[in-house]
Amino acid sequence: MILDRINLSRRLIAALSDAIWLAAETGMHDRTPSFSELRERAAKELGEVVRNAYNNGGITEAQAKAAMRPIYSTANEVHRGGA
Repeated sequence: MILDRINLSRRLIAALSDAIWLAAETGMHDRTPSFSELRERAAKELGEVVRNAYNNGGITEAQAKAAMRPIYSTANEVHRGGA
């Protein structure tokens, strides 16, 4: 269950990264700050979830490292299968 939450969080962050890029590319610069703020909050929440899960024995060190690797885009997360 926790790995599902981690994977969904990673995909949300990836989707927000894509939204930031698309907003910039299409000249919708007024949307970039709100997408960036949402992405930052989601990333902080992911970090907290991963730390708590690891500290409580819910995930292994390898799973924690995989969960905290850089997130680039939705395509990257879908093809790699998340955490």
